Amino acid sequence: MSEQLVFDLAYRTAYGREKFWVAPCNQEAIAWIDRYPDWPMHALLIYGPSGSGKTHLATLFSDTIIQADQLVQDFKPHFQKKMVVENLQNLADEEALLHLFNFIQEMGGDLLLTAKKVPQFCLPDLQSRLNMIAKAEIMMPDESAIRAVAHKAFEDRHILVDEPVLDYLAGHLTRSFSLLQRVVDRSDKLSLEAGRKITIQIVKQAIQELKGDEDV
Repeated sequence: MSEQLVFDLAYRTAYGREKFWVAPCNQEAIAWIDRYPDWPMHALLIYGPSGSGKTHLATLFSDTIIQADQLVQDFKPHFQKKMVVENLQNLADEEALLHLFNFIQEMGGDLLLTAKKVPQFCLPDLQSRLNMIAKAEIMMPDESAIRAVAHKAFEDRHILVDEPVLDYLAGHLTRSFSLLQRVVDRSDKLSLEAGRKITIQIVKQAIQELKGDEDV
């Protein structure tokens, strides 16, 4: 029997408001995005675990997204009325973020920040600004959210899976979007290697292989 050729093709995550699954774990965050520009201040912090949808919400808000570890004080060439700074837990230059806060407010713009948790800054002025802005937490997902995100992850790869496969994923993973994405990715590769569709057995194997990464 000839060896099955596996092509590790790139896929593009589908973003858009209609692609964002609203569940109790994230409804506060999406409500803030939906109500824009009716914000009480010019900035908002959305925080929650990896893979919970923060980047998806960021893309709904603005096309100008800067990673916190790449933020520099000379940000003006990249300035837009709506900007995003992602992953504040990786911030390298607090002065740069403070300047951005002040500049956006002066220009009448708006700023969306994302982080894994509410950060604590060394600069008192920066911490004061963070304390004043609105904050929305994305919590760990429930089974309905896990199932919906799994459906979207397979759909992004143009893969159709049977309903029992989605049910199995929802019932057998810890409530972690990041782990789910890795399981979906591994299941995709295993199905290509086996030359057959994704089944519960393939998903079981993927979960088993990833047990060392995180408690499943």
